Amino acid sequence: MKKFLALSFALALTFSTTVCAAETVVPEKEYSRFDTLSNVAEKSLPEYTSNAVSEMDGVRDLPAIASASNLVTEGKETNATCVVDKADVTAVRYAQHKAAEVGGTMLAVSQLSAPGVNLVDAQVALTIEGVAAGDAVSVFKCVKGEWVAVDVVAVAENTVTIKFDSQGLYTVIK
Repeated sequence: MKKFLALSFALALTFSTTVCAAETVVPEKEYSRFDTLSNVAEKSLPEYTSNAVSEMDGVRDLPAIASASNLVTEGKETNATCVVDKADVTAVRYAQHKAAEVGGTMLAVSQLSAPGVNLVDAQVALTIEGVAAGDAVSVFKCVKGEWVAVDVVAVAENTVTIKFDSQGLYTVIK
């Protein structure tokens, strides 16, 4: 019986390691199509397929930002997605200026949108590397060229949940 269990565990480890070692979730036959789409969106392939932003021109050591879960609208979780897109260099500099103005450090700046979604009482959880539960985090949205504070609902390990009432340029400051 012991030999049978040992053999079973050895086989399970052998085959699960092979499956878990896959580097991408993009099927090889779809690679060229996704590569083209990611180039159009000005994202790397991993960013495009994971709805994240992890690298930007002119910004070093930018933590990755992504939509962490399904959007909450009208008090209910939905299967709608918040799309996370890159901001241009001008927007990055503008967000860095706001961070310096409030005495913090810009963690992320991105265009957030939810095409076709009614954003009544909406909340979105954003995954942002390096955020810890209890951190003092502020979020601002650019409205007609001015930064307006956004309500931060919760700060957890690598996650910031915010009120999300409209698409636009958002910055997260720690």
